[in-house]
Amino acid sequence: MFLQKTRSICDLVGSDVILGTISSSCVLSSGGKIKKIYNTPKYYSTLVKPDFGCSTKKIYSAVRKYTKSKFNKPKKNMFGVKYLIDQQNALETIALKKYPKLKKIKLFLESINNPLFVRMTGSGSTIVAYYNSLKSCKLAKAKFKRKYKNYWCVTAKTI
Repeated sequence: MFLQKTRSICDLVGSDVILGTISSSCVLSSGGKIKKIYNTPKYYSTLVKPDFGCSTKKIYSAVRKYTKSKFNKPKKNMFGVKYLIDQQNALETIALKKYPKLKKIKLFLESINNPLFVRMTGSGSTIVAYYNSLKSCKLAKAKFKRKYKNYWCVTAKTI
């Protein structure tokens, strides 16, 4: 009963919100099934949210071709850095064109402390830089905060 209630509340916010309630790496398939993956690599991340938001409606209105889901058959290698580097957020290109400030943020994050990769979340506007070490992650946050004082910025570790 508790899990059903939690799932229904999460679904009201967004289909992928449920993943934040699970304390292990997992994949949510397009059919709504969740598969836990154990013993995955851990990464540290610097998350940045500027003082503006992206309009999801505006971003999706510019999508001309939808890509097929790659996550309906989840495998452990999906959490490896090589696999993750090769992935793309199809909405990111659109958002970066519509919101040039996001592109500046992404380029700046890519230039500090050698992140493994930098991505925008969903349709934006949070940008995430991934690192192997907590030290690099924290240094990136400090450098970012010096340049962009009014933007929300936090470090996190994958679970």
